[in-house]
Amino acid sequence: MLDSHGGFTVRLRSGERVASGISVATRPSRSISFARDEWSDHTVDEWVLAAAAQPIWRSSAIGGWVDPFGTVWLDEVRVVPAPLRALAMLLGRVSNQHCVFDLERRESLVVR
Repeated sequence: MLDSHGGFTVRLRSGERVASGISVATRPSRSISFARDEWSDHTVDEWVLAAAAQPIWRSSAIGGWVDPFGTVWLDEVRVVPAPLRALAMLLGRVSNQHCVFDLERRESLVVR
């Protein structure tokens, strides 16, 4: 999904793709990033296992994307229902995020 769609959001415990809502990285201190050509299954597996060990109320999904410079970002995210866009923006601001992502529209929303 990273290469074919430019990113992904999946439920943390089931791996099911999340297709709607607004994805917000709410725990930036737990994000990891690396150059695309430095992908390590071992590192990613360890990160996913650590995320899954957290209480479900902290993060119910994980998201990944590649920035314009070829850096892969993996984040623990919350998916907020689209009608609660203002709440997603607030969570993004509180978490010092530049953008959140509308999964259904497949577009980044600048946090103001």
